[in-house]
Amino acid sequence: MIVRSEGVIVTNNHVVENAEEIKVVLKDERELEAEIVGRDEATDLAVLKVKGGNYPFVSFENDAVPRVGDWVIAVGNPFGLAATATSGIVSAYGRDIGETFVDFIQIDAPINRGNSGGPTFDIYGRVIGVNTAIFSTTGGSVGIGFAIPAATADTITKQLIASGSVTRGYIGATIQNYTREMAEAQGLGDQRGAIVSDTVPGGPSARAGLQPGDVVISVNGVAVRTSSELTREVAKASAGDTLRLEIIRGDARRTIQVRSGVRPNERELAANDNSGGSATPRGQNPAQPAAPEVLGMTLAPIDDAARRSFGLAAEVRGVVVTALASGSDAARKGLRRGDVIARVNSRAVTAAGDVVAEVEAARKAGRPSVLVGVSRDGRTLFLPLDIAQ
Repeated sequence: MIVRSEGVIVTNNHVVENAEEIKVVLKDERELEAEIVGRDEATDLAVLKVKGGNYPFVSFENDAVPRVGDWVIAVGNPFGLAATATSGIVSAYGRDIGETFVDFIQIDAPINRGNSGGPTFDIYGRVIGVNTAIFSTTGGSVGIGFAIPAATADTITKQLIASGSVTRGYIGATIQNYTREMAEAQGLGDQRGAIVSDTVPGGPSARAGLQPGDVVISVNGVAVRTSSELTREVAKASAGDTLRLEIIRGDARRTIQVRSGVRPNERELAANDNSGGSATPRGQNPAQPAAPEVLGMTLAPIDDAARRSFGLAAEVRGVVVTALASGSDAARKGLRRGDVIARVNSRAVTAAGDVVAEVEAARKAGRPSVLVGVSRDGRTLFLPLDIAQ
């Protein structure tokens, strides 16, 4: 869709990212060559430019947001059928379909191949979104479509026009959702937020003192309930901005100030995510267990033999899982031989006895579970394990 009279066009990144040549066909069947002004993989948006001027255009509507149940119209070229309009309603807001930086609008107006990048209008002709994706078991529309909200599209479009790219804040931390079950394991009721799994060595979070196991509950006074919400709030910052993170560490709340960096692109982040683990294959002869079974896990200290057997890097600390009881909560939640238990609740552990002590303390406190930090292939994952066994 054309959003400025001088021939500025907004579409989806996935429509043009591998293109060698781009042509835009107007309603009067004129074909115009287009060049890419900028692309943003994180929101799946791209801006193009065609030569000429005085084109009719549409504008993003940032203020008048339809209600759930209000009528909308999706326009595009499904299956090559140019300028097709389909109608439906707004089904929901704030859908998370795996794109970190977008809270999608769900609509039931039929969207099919060729609708991507087209506008979603309200009944007054205002653009309230950009058609982007569908959920389907057949490849065709089943009434579940998704649009990027106009406010998001407008912000990204302006940045792409200005500089050809989008710059986002970055704190250098791996995070995951802090769930109700995790909170119960630590005696924090129904607290929600994002728990820090790891920090990038030398990165903004590490320099500021953020630690694995910290639970971030707000950024600059804005409450965050999920890892996606934390990422979006951080992304709003510019390089050098100071972010005030309210965290829970153990049973205490504190504020940590992090100086934002610049978020790497998605390919760089993916490369970093895949570079942490040891390349040594895990052996078939694990170290002999040095402790009785704890929550269905047989644990052993990490000595040289264990490092060789399980391919553990020199910097890994904790106790290694050498066996799992079938039917245990640990087995059901995906733990496996060679995983390293690095933390239990807020305590770093170096011996099986540390794990036993934390489990017993949780039982005495009447908690249903403990929160376990599992190190695997250079990354850390937090899991709540049931102790009522």
